[in-house]
Amino acid sequence: MMRAQQKSGPLYMSAKVQHLPWECVTALKPFDLRKVNHVFFSRPGSYLADGFRRMMQAIAKNNNDFDITVRWVPGHIDIHGNEEVDKHAKRAAENRESKSPRQHLPHYLRLGTLPLSISALKQAHTKQTHAHWGRIWRKSPRYARTNHLDPNLIHRSFIKLVAHFPKRLTSLYISLRSQHIPLNKYLHRIGKKESPHCEHCPQTDETVHHFILECQHYQRQRHTLTCALGRKASSLPFLLADPDATVHLVRYINSTRRLKTTYGEVPLPTKHSD
Repeated sequence: MMRAQQKSGPLYMSAKVQHLPWECVTALKPFDLRKVNHVFFSRPGSYLADGFRRMMQAIAKNNNDFDITVRWVPGHIDIHGNEEVDKHAKRAAENRESKSPRQHLPHYLRLGTLPLSISALKQAHTKQTHAHWGRIWRKSPRYARTNHLDPNLIHRSFIKLVAHFPKRLTSLYISLRSQHIPLNKYLHRIGKKESPHCEHCPQTDETVHHFILECQHYQRQRHTLTCALGRKASSLPFLLADPDATVHLVRYINSTRRLKTTYGEVPLPTKHSD
């Protein structure tokens, strides 16, 4: 509940904070309604609060002594009046014919169209931006190389995955996903190896897929990985994109010692502390 009382000069407002939304905390200090311009923040439906504020300013200007009480009613706790308002508002939003006639609206809502909701504008802008970025991303040559590993990459899935990774582990994941990693296939491509073939599997290129899922030299380590993850251990997209696989994949890579020269002992991800 918020109570406004006119005393000599400015309007003073007292409140029980636990009953106020956060955007009204600024109203707890004294202010003059005849001079203030922004009591409420721009939140959904804030034009209604602005209309109320303007009416209060008019009252403060024309009346030297008045008392105004504003109560915020919590929603969805079976308060009859509030439930009725919610029901009618939902009906009006779903069906144009259920809207009130213009002459029944308050005067400040009858002129022109209602102000646009800032939250709705933000949602529309975000949706439009994501759609535009999605079209650009699908035309990128990197899309074909990475989409099969992580279709949700455009939705920041990789950022969320590595949020609590040590830097060395993040670097390893980037290299595994991009295939730019010191395995013979890539080393041959950049002129650092004469052959792209695996040293343990003749006539087979040493790729990320081969190193993790196929190379017979690491069969024992792969067996441990399979015991931990089951059938999912044979899915490269799962191993490189699902947080449940991270610890087991790191242990597999460390146990093979194939990348130790470059990455050393790769640390496990740190647990996020709330």
